[in-house]
Amino acid sequence: MTDLKYIAVEGLVKSGKTKLARILAEEFKARLFLDNQGVDSAAQHSRPAPAGQGNPFLKDYYESFSSGYNPMALKTQLIFLINRFNQQLEMKQKDLFQKTMVSNYIFYKDGIYAHTVLNDEDLDIYKRILGIFAERIHPCSLVVYLQTSFSEMLQRIHKQGNEFEKRVSSEYWREIFEAYNYYFFNYKLSPLLVVNVEKIDFNSRKDIDGLIHEIKNHKKGNSYYAPA
Repeated sequence: MTDLKYIAVEGLVKSGKTKLARILAEEFKARLFLDNQGVDSAAQHSRPAPAGQGNPFLKDYYESFSSGYNPMALKTQLIFLINRFNQQLEMKQKDLFQKTMVSNYIFYKDGIYAHTVLNDEDLDIYKRILGIFAERIHPCSLVVYLQTSFSEMLQRIHKQGNEFEKRVSSEYWREIFEAYNYYFFNYKLSPLLVVNVEKIDFNSRKDIDGLIHEIKNHKKGNSYYAPA
């Protein structure tokens, strides 16, 4: 069993990251850290941000979203990166007093989007800053990656997404889908549990118990869980 001191839940849009993170925090009596962005990323859904947080460039980014080159993309991604870095520093400090922590994102998630929305020149700048920040990031004990098929992802966006998510082209979501799967197929930074969530109901105690059993009994390395 992996020493579960810091569990991070990741996944595609509408995969249930926050829902599962809240469940795990309660289960493990852990301190919960939710992504402190106004939006999960420059290309993801918007929601009210806590006071003093969020991204001042986001509105302009949205207005330029359909252009071939988005002049606001680098500024927007860097603000997301800085916000997440500051929260990671807080997590590192809280680690001195809390046995277990749970978050609904990994620090490196923003890089997945950056590779999609930034041009080569801006991406090089972004990666240099990311590399500096990464040296101070709290390592995960386990990452739980919530996976769906592309068609399921689009269906969830259509049913549960906001207007911005629904407006974005399926071609863009295909890029994000492939980028996420490529990233986690090659993921080696911590133990990884890939969970197919298409048949998991996070409101079902039976389904949750099965998933928690997998998490508690996860050994080092990568594994896959797909309930029938």
